[in-house]
Amino acid sequence: MPQRDTRLIGGIYRIGQTITAGGMLTTATAYNHNTNDVVGLYVLNIPSTDLLDTLPALLRPYEKRRGINSPHILRVLDWGMDGTRIYIATDPPRGITLQHVLDTENINLPRALDFCRQLTIGLKALHAADIFGLDLRPQLITVDTLGIQDRVQIDDIGLRSLLQQLRYVPRQSNEDIGYLDPRYAPPEYINHQPSRPQSDIYQAGLLLFTLVTGRLPFVGRTTAETGILQTSSPVPSMRVFKHQTPDEVQQLVERAMAKDPARRFSNADELLMALEQVQKQTQRQSPVPGATSNEKVAELDRSISYTAEISQAEMEAALKAPVKRTKSASSADAAKAPRSMQPLPANLPTSQGVYAYLCFEQGDYPQRIALTQPSTIIGRLDPKRGLSPDLDLSHIDPKMSISRQHARIRFEGTFFTLEDLKSRNKTRMEDQVLTPLKPELLNHGAQISFGSVRLHFEVPGMESRQPHKPANN
Repeated sequence: MPQRDTRLIGGIYRIGQTITAGGMLTTATAYNHNTNDVVGLYVLNIPSTDLLDTLPALLRPYEKRRGINSPHILRVLDWGMDGTRIYIATDPPRGITLQHVLDTENINLPRALDFCRQLTIGLKALHAADIFGLDLRPQLITVDTLGIQDRVQIDDIGLRSLLQQLRYVPRQSNEDIGYLDPRYAPPEYINHQPSRPQSDIYQAGLLLFTLVTGRLPFVGRTTAETGILQTSSPVPSMRVFKHQTPDEVQQLVERAMAKDPARRFSNADELLMALEQVQKQTQRQSPVPGATSNEKVAELDRSISYTAEISQAEMEAALKAPVKRTKSASSADAAKAPRSMQPLPANLPTSQGVYAYLCFEQGDYPQRIALTQPSTIIGRLDPKRGLSPDLDLSHIDPKMSISRQHARIRFEGTFFTLEDLKSRNKTRMEDQVLTPLKPELLNHGAQISFGSVRLHFEVPGMESRQPHKPANN
């Protein structure tokens, strides 16, 4: 009897890189065999077959989530059953967690307000679909930074509620996705009262307090004491921890975190307007150290470090320029064949730490550039802004067509992906212009173009083309 392929979920999703595994839940990246898309995948093992009949009803709320399309919400694409496993497919993971940002960066007031503003835009989209009662712990919020712009995304897809209905017993650990952490919970969660949209507004206010001050408002000596503080104590003065906190910010947080839900902002739209008003007021006051004005940003954009915009005619001419290389049946076939996942060698990275190569073959001297990280941002060094990509291609880009952070190549365990990072002059794979922020399957032998710079992607241990060598005179 053939063994079951545990990495193939629902006959559709091939698990790539496992991100977390433990208890009932596994999270991973995966490859969709039907669409060639790369997705995020949540797999829940059902503890008892007695629950199988109830699962269709438990999964029905995901129909509403699939209809939400917001840059500040992790999009749910698909869900279903695979034996005694539930799977939920989402957009692929990107960025870093807000918890990581809190742990490693100093967040100034303008940035804290903007984080909360983007978070509230996400809440507004969810509440419009009648979805509320979220888990807004910082590890379930991600921040993706492109250049000098932050994008905040809510990654909670309702797993805590689903786990509870599957009789999951959480560990008393903040890392457990099923755990109700009283440090981040509104009073009604702790008191076992029904959730409502104002429950999410409370959490947004709590996060703003944490972003501004660098600490949580309520932390007791025990979990029980923390719960008591959260349900009964007034919001601490933020100036105790951050001396220059404006009164307007304190007042906004106090209203968002009112113990009585009826005294909070009535909806996400009202909170959003209040945040935008506070942003305007604080901008008129003395500037916060580290903040960058729009004028300074514009001045930087006009500096010599800008990315040149290449005309369509120039781009086509650059990309149609012949590349001197010997013909190879395997490379020709790879260019013509539809993309499907290729089996990779088992020894990646190599003993030298190489995951893959980008091969530049224009000009007389071919170059083979090693990728030595599982996730590599490709771009152009910008010393004026202090931006440095993982792989700087300035030396092969005289037209400055590559953006500072142009694209990302990721090794997902069983396949590679290529993702355009909102580049100015686009990323192309073969003849396809990539959709920004949408990872695409990247196979050995693929031709890639970053702006007007054309390269080939090679995986060590797979058949490679022989690069052109200049003739000896």
